[in-house]
Amino acid sequence: MQIAGRTIFITGGGGGIGGGMAQAFAEQGGRIILADIDAGFAAAEAAKLPAGADVLALPIDVTRRDSWAQARAAAEARFGPVDILCNNAGIASGFAPLIDMDPADFDRLVAVNLTGVYNGIACFARAMVDRGAGHIVNTSSMNGLNPFGLFAAYSASKFGVLGLSDSLRQELAPHGVGVSTLFPGLTRSRMSESDMVGPGAMDPARLAQIRANMMEPIWLGRAVVRAVEQDQPHIITHPEYRDDLARRFDAILAAFGEPAQPGYRTGASATGR
Repeated sequence: MQIAGRTIFITGGGGGIGGGMAQAFAEQGGRIILADIDAGFAAAEAAKLPAGADVLALPIDVTRRDSWAQARAAAEARFGPVDILCNNAGIASGFAPLIDMDPADFDRLVAVNLTGVYNGIACFARAMVDRGAGHIVNTSSMNGLNPFGLFAAYSASKFGVLGLSDSLRQELAPHGVGVSTLFPGLTRSRMSESDMVGPGAMDPARLAQIRANMMEPIWLGRAVVRAVEQDQPHIITHPEYRDDLARRFDAILAAFGEPAQPGYRTGASATGR
């Protein structure tokens, strides 16, 4: 897919990775809709785009389907059909044991990070299928590939995004619609900064070191653009996590062995493949 002249709808567009995506797509001549729960943040990010960029800033609550419908109507009134949907809005849980998490906070996190992605797909994917073209980018996390303690709820939601996205890619590929999943590591954003304070946070010297080494969002945005152009299924921007992930996958593969049931016939998966 060539980006010039395409319409790109980005949630969580009020800064961070969403802002980086907007800049990168605008560099390639895309028409940008920046949607965010905070319309002021979206407008401020829109003002940072290159001179002459065609951009619309909108409010959206990704947990509400009526909000999606309103945002879609406004976007299509300005630009026509949306070609590329970036489900990027997300919130974090902070550093705390899952058993200490308020159930309402868990529900809210899943509503934004996972159900919000579904809501975007439900809003736009059917029209893409009907046109036989389009692309969807869903933001997961390196924590959606390799979880760690004190971040269980966030990891659960981001693992869900991975499963949803890989399955959806199989479903939509025959219709000419691509699906990519973004797995960012530490990236400069308000959310990353907020994760580092409160109970369980690291010592100040370590925090300062991490902040200094955060990736700038524009580079993630450019990686997303390349993935859309090339229809890549997975977008990995932080290679330093590879060894930890390899150890996790090795441990999972090591659990495969003889069937639990004696005499069980092997050789065919549940899907027949």
